[in-house]
Amino acid sequence: MASIDQSPIGTTPENINKPFSATTISLPLVSIISEKLIKPSSPTPHTKRWHRLSLIDQAFSNSYIPFSLFYTKQQLDAISKNNNPTQISHLLEESLSKILSTYYPYAGRLKDNNVVDCNDTGAEFVEAQISCPISQTLNWHNSATEDLLFPQGLPWSNSADRGLVAVQLSYFNCGGIAISMCISHKIGDGCSGYNLFRDWSEITRDPNFSKPSLHYVEQSVFPPPSSGPFLSPLFMSNKHDCVQRRYIFSNEKLLHLKNRVAAESEVQNPTRTEVVSALIFKRAVAAAKANSGFFQPSSMVQAVDLRAQIGLPPNAIGNLLTICPTSITNEQSMTISKLVSEMRKSKELAYNRDNIFVALLLELANSKQEYHDNGPNAYQITSLVKFALHEIDFGWGKPTKVSIANGLNNKLAILMGNQSGGLDAFVTLSEQDMSVFERDPELLEFASLVPSC
Repeated sequence: MASIDQSPIGTTPENINKPFSATTISLPLVSIISEKLIKPSSPTPHTKRWHRLSLIDQAFSNSYIPFSLFYTKQQLDAISKNNNPTQISHLLEESLSKILSTYYPYAGRLKDNNVVDCNDTGAEFVEAQISCPISQTLNWHNSATEDLLFPQGLPWSNSADRGLVAVQLSYFNCGGIAISMCISHKIGDGCSGYNLFRDWSEITRDPNFSKPSLHYVEQSVFPPPSSGPFLSPLFMSNKHDCVQRRYIFSNEKLLHLKNRVAAESEVQNPTRTEVVSALIFKRAVAAAKANSGFFQPSSMVQAVDLRAQIGLPPNAIGNLLTICPTSITNEQSMTISKLVSEMRKSKELAYNRDNIFVALLLELANSKQEYHDNGPNAYQITSLVKFALHEIDFGWGKPTKVSIANGLNNKLAILMGNQSGGLDAFVTLSEQDMSVFERDPELLEFASLVPSC
């Protein structure tokens, strides 16, 4: 049986045994049904009590990466006619408890910026009722659904006193559901979080699924400084000025864009991620110019997974990445083919300067606690394309939609695969720049904007 703490999340010892009644949060569409702590199904051995954070782990804030998966009533009914909320929640709680016995650091709590106490406190599990049908939300922009689908205040936030995983199971009036997960960046990167989400779904779908064998890197690759841990930095969010839009790139349009880039440059076989990243960056900078009246030298900052480069398997858990900046100082260089060429060069350099990257992280974390991401004109473009979030199957088939919460800043794009074999781009800009960007002819030649309902 799953080990479940029925007390409200965040309770203190003196009220831990008091009953928790359902409450309604500020949004009238959402009613919280219950809040629980899901503990690992088997206790973490004493030999694994302390999970020691690497230098790169320490250099990340404890921000939460927020994903949400949507499953319609038709999908649920296709498997079983008895998918009522009680059965669904019980199934997910049991399987989450089982997978946490393998992903045990995620059931612990941060002791400081050097160590996670793997004390089996548990992952947060929230059940909520959404007072509208799922069909109404599938095409809403994520900024409109964020407060509905995620534990309140957690997406992209910095928090040192919450669970390192927080799940919300949302029931829609029509019978559809959404499963949302906020995963701490302190323990691992997007690959680590995806592995947890995927393995949870597999053990839910198949109770006989063999628990995965994970490789916890901890301090074996990037040891922290001998002087001791430094303060965890805080990524400062400007979500008050963040407007997110979802763009769909079909396979046909992606092929057209790739062929154009290949014909105009010396780049061989440009990838989908490269050409879409270059297009988004180019048009976002153009939108900023349209509003400011002048071209601003800018950079595109991308994360690069180091697992293969340093000989680690895909199941390695930790922050195993470096950054790959592409800087453009003149407007003449803002062509898609030129940007893709510069991205290739930057990536080659990134694989040869990991020590420089670590030194940069150390300098940032030691010099100040709060920083924005790589300067005022730096656009972060993160590709999750190789992580098949759109194929995560809890037993009801692939999700109808995969979403990511609005934020973290207003120069951000996140790329993911979609059910049709193309790409979804979740682009976040300031309201002023988005008003230009979303009408950009070159962008709309290749991408379709998902309208809000």
